[in-house]
Amino acid sequence: MAPQRSTMVTGPEISAFDIGLEGMGQGYAGQMTPLQMAMIAAVPGNMEGKLMKPRIELDHTPEMFAQVLSPQQAAAVRQIMSTVTEEPGGTGTVIASRLAGTGIRTGGKTGTAEKETLLYDEKTGKLRTQKKKRRNAEGEWVDYDAPMMYRRSDSWFISIAPLERPRLAIAVVVEGGGYGSRTAAPMAADLILKARELGLLGDEYKLKAKPPASAKPAPARRR
Repeated sequence: MAPQRSTMVTGPEISAFDIGLEGMGQGYAGQMTPLQMAMIAAVPGNMEGKLMKPRIELDHTPEMFAQVLSPQQAAAVRQIMSTVTEEPGGTGTVIASRLAGTGIRTGGKTGTAEKETLLYDEKTGKLRTQKKKRRNAEGEWVDYDAPMMYRRSDSWFISIAPLERPRLAIAVVVEGGGYGSRTAAPMAADLILKARELGLLGDEYKLKAKPPASAKPAPARRR
């Protein structure tokens, strides 16, 4: 599913706090899939600021979903993304250290998403519940089994590579992985290295074949 231009969830159960979170792209408005995040990374990555329709078939003509940025804005976003991975203090500098010596520059954005999720028993796999009270239709207090919840931090990282003319847009999410810089970013670096190995980054970044080892003459035996 392609991301909509905007998302706003409303209703009687939505609080002012929820609406405030939605206003900055979090809460109910922040339900994005890795595919959608990769599409977002590809907007500045395709040089023209276009949001492209995703496709699996390689022989299909690319189609544009929407013109999101101007080429000048796309260039500015790429430069900003490079500060995350290359400048001191950037939260994604681990990716540059993993790519050291390859000549591959990248840009990216780390993310850490806190999420309330259902708690399951590790041994049985069943949903854990706890007793709570609520009023029934007659106004009487009754017990009921409420699902137990816990807060986890999902690790996110989106990236484009090579930075000068990107050919890859990557999104990595690790549920419960903690900070994006610690878990998701190193995985993105490994994906870029694998893409290089497969020749997906272009001839400039292809691995150089190692020269064959020269045959050494066998040592002479004494008689």
